[in-house]
Amino acid sequence: MSEPILLPYDVPRNLDQDAWFLYEATSIPYYELCAQLCEEFAHFFNKLIGGHQAHGRGRVDYWVSRYLTHAENIRRGIEFVRTAGDYMPMLDFLSSASSDYRGLIENAFGYETRDEWRKEFERMSYACGTGADVLRDNEWKGLKWLNRDSLIEQSRRLLDMSNGPVGDDPVGKKSFVDKYRLANPPASFPVHPIDRGIQARPGERCPRTGVWVPAQWADEGAGNFSLAFCIEGRAMQPAYRITGREVVDIWEDYDRQLGIEHEPDDLTEVTGTLKTVAVDTTWYFVHKPDVRGGEQPNWQSPVRLRCEANKPCPREGWWFTPAKADSRRFFRQGEVMPAFGTDYGLTIWQWDERQDT
Repeated sequence: MSEPILLPYDVPRNLDQDAWFLYEATSIPYYELCAQLCEEFAHFFNKLIGGHQAHGRGRVDYWVSRYLTHAENIRRGIEFVRTAGDYMPMLDFLSSASSDYRGLIENAFGYETRDEWRKEFERMSYACGTGADVLRDNEWKGLKWLNRDSLIEQSRRLLDMSNGPVGDDPVGKKSFVDKYRLANPPASFPVHPIDRGIQARPGERCPRTGVWVPAQWADEGAGNFSLAFCIEGRAMQPAYRITGREVVDIWEDYDRQLGIEHEPDDLTEVTGTLKTVAVDTTWYFVHKPDVRGGEQPNWQSPVRLRCEANKPCPREGWWFTPAKADSRRFFRQGEVMPAFGTDYGLTIWQWDERQDT
């Protein structure tokens, strides 16, 4: 299913809103959410295998181990970000976690049970894929821009294709918030000040990690441009002018490649693929609003509090673990969280948002 839409925006762009989405999708809590979703999918798939008495069939158990490894890698990536400001390992970790649909479906068990696990997979894949897309333009776009006149036609087309950060697209924002519940936007978005004293041009080394706005938007009010999340020390990317949007059913595309008959249902994810062209610009830095004086931001992260087994409970209340059915129980702060024997030896306790008895 494909339908061209020439005007992706029918309302004025809101820089504060789009910057908020970019900072949210590159935050430590968001990356922790991605790791948590990988763990939850691993436990869900493990239960599914057990329910079908399929342990040991082919390589189905491998996928449980693989998604626990994805979670572990993403948490390694968090430490790279936190201690060294290095986001590029995270790009690889998130990309790997988001792209396993084909492998899952190609084993017989995965095909037979697709309708049982796809909904769980979609949320995890969308979260990780969105986080990867925000970072991907940092890979090579800035260096290619410097040599754009010598690029062959195919490379030039790739340079013109932005990966579409979530803040750009109304369709993407709606899925990010409403369908997959990956963020809780504030009632009103805080001001993200533009600092014209911190600027750079495409191909130059980024002087500061964060969100950047092209001069076409900041100075001229051109709302058909993308903000960008750029990483200190890497080559600044070109600006991306948005020329349209094409609506695509991504699951239909996957299934067509695998020769599977596609039947639309309530799990179908229709996403907007933005059409863009790379142009020259001057980039200005967009500051993330400060939280001063102990004040808390007026939004809450969707990340669920977690605790590994054999460690002290960090907060008194009701907890549960996907590693055991009917595991919900009350813990006192400091009480050691128990472990349960599972096929993979991992017990992660999660805070229950429903704290009534």
